[in-house]
Amino acid sequence: MKVAKNSLYTRLVTRTGAILAISAAVSLVAIWLATNYAASQAYDRILTSKVLQIAGSIWYQNNAVNVDVPIAAISELSPDDKTFYAVLDTNGRTIAGDINFRPDIPWNALKNGPVLISGAYEGHPVRIAIVGRRMPVAGPRPWAVAMLAQTTNARLSFARDLTADTFIVILVMGILTIIAAMFTLFQALSPLKRIEQSLRKRDPLELSPLSLEVPAEIRTLVDTLNGFMRRLAAHQATSRRVIADAAHQLRTPVTALLSQMELLSTQADENRKRAHLARLQVLTRELGALVNQLIHHAMVQQRAQTAPHRPVDLAELVKVQMTEALSGGPAREIDVSVGVPDTPCIVDADPTTLREAIRNILHNALQYGAPSLLRVELVRRSRYWELRFIDDGPGIPPEFWRQVRKPFSTRSGGRGGASLGLAIAQEVMTGHRGRLQFAFNEDGLFMVVLIFRASR
Repeated sequence: MKVAKNSLYTRLVTRTGAILAISAAVSLVAIWLATNYAASQAYDRILTSKVLQIAGSIWYQNNAVNVDVPIAAISELSPDDKTFYAVLDTNGRTIAGDINFRPDIPWNALKNGPVLISGAYEGHPVRIAIVGRRMPVAGPRPWAVAMLAQTTNARLSFARDLTADTFIVILVMGILTIIAAMFTLFQALSPLKRIEQSLRKRDPLELSPLSLEVPAEIRTLVDTLNGFMRRLAAHQATSRRVIADAAHQLRTPVTALLSQMELLSTQADENRKRAHLARLQVLTRELGALVNQLIHHAMVQQRAQTAPHRPVDLAELVKVQMTEALSGGPAREIDVSVGVPDTPCIVDADPTTLREAIRNILHNALQYGAPSLLRVELVRRSRYWELRFIDDGPGIPPEFWRQVRKPFSTRSGGRGGASLGLAIAQEVMTGHRGRLQFAFNEDGLFMVVLIFRASR
């Protein structure tokens, strides 16, 4: 497992802080633009009112343009700014103010009222208000023009001060928000801490589900952990059962094998030695068969919980297993037949365990039943496939049908092994959500039936 360098808490706090910082930066830019615009609008209105006062003091008399500039109109608008003005007559001569102050005049726009433009004068950026007053003269430009300019220091200073004050407020609120977010995130992540503490306090063998009250967002995590622990508990229980079964079943044959070896080593009579040796061979074969069955049983139990299912052609699997079962050749003459459809018979299954179930049922039929007849049929019944193993042996009495599904059930007839064949088949069918059934058909022949849901 790869461990992240930073904890979830640190990453959440860092990302929250980053989002707040970006939001603060965007807010400051927006405030700066809005404040600058508002300051410009306010100072432009003041500048316009001043230039209108100057224009109002212009009159025409004795074929000349006259002006009496009000002192209030040309006084400084703010202590941080410089003010420039000029008044031009209809011939473009300066009749008042600074003779060098000659901005470009938008003549066509004068008839619409005051005009505001930006420019520069004496190395300073300025805002200029221009007003034209029509005079009673002939000519293309019958305008007396009043112009008033002011540097932009005051409006920029106002925007900077307001933005700086806002920045302090945003900074303080951001710090308080980060502190509140850290506390909130700590509280929000506390259920994870409780889960961790609950797991740390547990005994390593304790696999019962967690019973914690957690938010809905973490409920899925707890459910997943509980599901994992249930699967792990089932796996451990299976392992313990397999070990206990193996220990119990192997104790008797191993003891018998050791006893025969001791008797063989102390026996002087050759006939008795041969008898003990023959008994040793029988015990060794039975022990090998028992170990083999125990291994297959453990494998089936383990794969029933973990092996994925995939589409399997049941007809093809049956034919292959029938061929393998008969490859050694039975010790007696048996009428064997296999009836399966020609088309694929698909079921969702684990082919390994399904193969083991079919192999065990065929082994039981050939070894202990079927004196002269063994018939295998695969029949479709609605949404299910029925795999039937039919033989002419005595079969299993109905009162033992439940018992033989369990491992190590009591047997008769001097049979060897661990009586695991049908128990393995039952385990496989349980893992495949199918059924293992026993029955006698209309001819009185015994049947073992495996029922599978057909694949879609």
